Amino acid sequence: MAIPEIRIHAHAKINLYLEVISKRSDGYHEIETVFHSIGLHDDVIVRKRSDRAITVRCDDPQVPTDARNLAYRAAKLLTDFRPGIPGVEIDIQKRIPVASGLGGGSANAAAVLWGMNQLFDLNLAQPELMRLSARIGADVPFCLLGGAAIGRGIGEVLTPLPPLDNAWIVLANPGFGVPTAWAYDNINFPLTKSSKNVNILVCHLHNGELESVAAQLFNRLETTVNSKYQSVAKLKTKLAACPGSFGALMSGSGATVFALVDSQHQANAAVSIIGAAAAFQAVTYLSPVGLSLD
Repeated sequence: MAIPEIRIHAHAKINLYLEVISKRSDGYHEIETVFHSIGLHDDVIVRKRSDRAITVRCDDPQVPTDARNLAYRAAKLLTDFRPGIPGVEIDIQKRIPVASGLGGGSANAAAVLWGMNQLFDLNLAQPELMRLSARIGADVPFCLLGGAAIGRGIGEVLTPLPPLDNAWIVLANPGFGVPTAWAYDNINFPLTKSSKNVNILVCHLHNGELESVAAQLFNRLETTVNSKYQSVAKLKTKLAACPGSFGALMSGSGATVFALVDSQHQANAAVSIIGAAAAFQAVTYLSPVGLSLD
């Protein structure tokens, strides 16, 4: 019997490493990054419609519900790709802060692609879904893949890595978003590369060594963002100094920062220490998946 709707947890991501290599002729930037899914997630409900319309509802008024929404664009992409299928209603229940460097919009888009593939029995294999997802946004392929991966190109060329488990994360956001385009366009490329080495970080990931992974955390965009948004730098300093914190970093283009800690107890204590310095705080974990059924 055909199901009328599907409910999906769309997991956020963090960047354990982000190097910006160069600006491309198409305006995008060539990067090398290490993605990891985390437990924090939005809930995305995709329902069949009897017509070809696409509608989006969201409980966060900051989220657009028209063609600017990546989930809407994901649905439109599939209905154009398979003209015989009807439209969908998409309900998004937000937990991931908007424009936070955690990939919430990309995760929602990945959930819609995956959900529609199931709802309408499209039988699109993972490589085909990944190829389509890259047309929506640079982070959507990883959110569809989930777990951990190196991302190259604009982030869409992925090499899976073994995800870390039993690791806790503290997230803190100062209450505003950093425009991604601004962060990338204002990079001052250094004459020398980072002293951090992505290959060393990847080796520690393979070995499941959380503290050693934390020692290699790096984000090229931090300097640019911190020069304008000093509250982001202050949050990182606070998180890094919390007992049990192995290291802290800004995720993506910000403004969320995260700390890797070795226990839930210490993660909860870190949230108490941060207090009013962050408008949004959460304790979560490193996740082996990017999408899961509700």
